[in-house]
Amino acid sequence: MKPDYKWAIAFVDDEQDIVDLFTIFLRENGYDVIDFTNPLLLLDYIRHHDNKFRLLLIDYKMPHITGCQLANKITDINPRIKMVLITAVNDIINNNLNLELIRKPVRMHQLYI
Repeated sequence: MKPDYKWAIAFVDDEQDIVDLFTIFLRENGYDVIDFTNPLLLLDYIRHHDNKFRLLLIDYKMPHITGCQLANKITDINPRIKMVLITAVNDIINNNLNLELIRKPVRMHQLYI
């Protein structure tokens, strides 16, 4: 049975295969997911749809911007969006929002929301 949500989850990672895997898993569990491989496109999307998401799953290490930098920009637009970093990196820099971390490799049970 699909949960009755009026909002979506955004997933952003620069690796398409990771995006596909997470998106399929979340959709199979009844969530509306909008995925991105470009963090700047996610940022632009949020600027135009700032109430669309309640949860963002953000890869930490991406080209041109870290997950923490992206999260700071998103917080400036809508501070109510919950964000979680997904990372294999041990030294997270500038996590001044104290974002929750999910460590790679991810076990799918960690994603149950």
